[in-house]
Amino acid sequence: MSLADQYTYIETQDLDLIRQAAALIDNRDDNAHPLDHQGYCLSRAVIVALAPSGQLVGCAAIKQGEGDVAEMGYLVVHPDFRRQGIAQRLTQERVSRAKALGIKLLWATVRDENLASKANLNKAGWQFWHSFYSARGTGNIIDWFYLPLHDDVNVDALMQSLVGDRLIVS
Repeated sequence: MSLADQYTYIETQDLDLIRQAAALIDNRDDNAHPLDHQGYCLSRAVIVALAPSGQLVGCAAIKQGEGDVAEMGYLVVHPDFRRQGIAQRLTQERVSRAKALGIKLLWATVRDENLASKANLNKAGWQFWHSFYSARGTGNIIDWFYLPLHDDVNVDALMQSLVGDRLIVS
């Protein structure tokens, strides 16, 4: 049994758990942009990791949207519970849920310096697409990843439609 297996992973619509997850995201240590709480509540799926005590130790979501393309995001594990495979398991749970929802392509963005998140996606079979400068004008480099869930996906066309006119890092 791996360390990650001692936790319970559930998809939730329970408002108390969603509030706890939002608080965990708000307190993350990566100085990222603030959480859009309304958008978070509209996520297609929120998955939480609970310790045997019931403490929420991690969360992740398939972000709000419609159709057969979806963004994964909001992956946060409490600092006291990192390096136990929880992030990897939350990623696996979201991919399984996306398949059940009929999603054909998942995509995610990761700040270039976030090596742990990039390693998590790579380990889960995701593919790097391109790096772009942040649309927020911060100068940050954002790496874009994708995971096709069906064979009939035109990845390049779909990904290009998502990035729009962002400036690619050469």
